[in-house]
Amino acid sequence: MNKSNYVSLSGILVKDAIIKQNDRGSDYVLFTLSVPQIGTKWYDYINCIAFSNNAAIIAKSPLKGTSYHVEGRIHTSSFDKNGKKHYSTDVVVEKIEMVDQDD
Repeated sequence: MNKSNYVSLSGILVKDAIIKQNDRGSDYVLFTLSVPQIGTKWYDYINCIAFSNNAAIIAKSPLKGTSYHVEGRIHTSSFDKNGKKHYSTDVVVEKIEMVDQDD
């Protein structure tokens, strides 16, 4: 993995993951992790997307409240909707594992 665009996060699913299928029939999973900010009482909500084997891992336990550790890379994109430009920043998951919530 290219370490110049590397993300490592541990957090909790804030809502059930959304399992989708692309035009070629491959599954992918969209989910949001609640990640605590170090030294504060605040949280960041990070949008993530997982493909193939990583999608299969989260699809086994896609429920709100499940803890995960994710490694991946930042991906930005933009799209037009109703004549207005929208921007998106997501973590593309390259490694994921469910974490025991007692850790």
